[in-house]
Amino acid sequence: DGYRKAMRLAQLAARFHLPIVSFVDTPGAYPGKEAEERGQAEAIAKSLEFFSRLKTPIVVVVTGEGGSGGALAIAVGDRVLMLENARRAARASCGATARRRPRRRRRSRSRRTT
Repeated sequence: DGYRKAMRLAQLAARFHLPIVSFVDTPGAYPGKEAEERGQAEAIAKSLEFFSRLKTPIVVVVTGEGGSGGALAIAVGDRVLMLENARRAARASCGATARRRPRRRRRSRSRRTT
């Protein structure tokens, strides 16, 4: 829902020929089932397209964490500035450190007794 609001306000700024300044400090989009049911992935994709085609100047300031597609969707701009200890990644830090589940060992079927 925040992506749609951001696009609506950016469209208003473009209508009045105002520049946009976006401050980003978010770990990323919520990866839950409810978010996908509300169309979060589509909203992120539309936001990326919308902000990349916008004619008004956009300045993005990453103040903290800017991870995953959710942060990238609101961090599209003509100039992207980052504070000294800020991070920006295509994958959220919590997802990057997640451990994979160990695989179960398969039983060999070649051990048949006759």
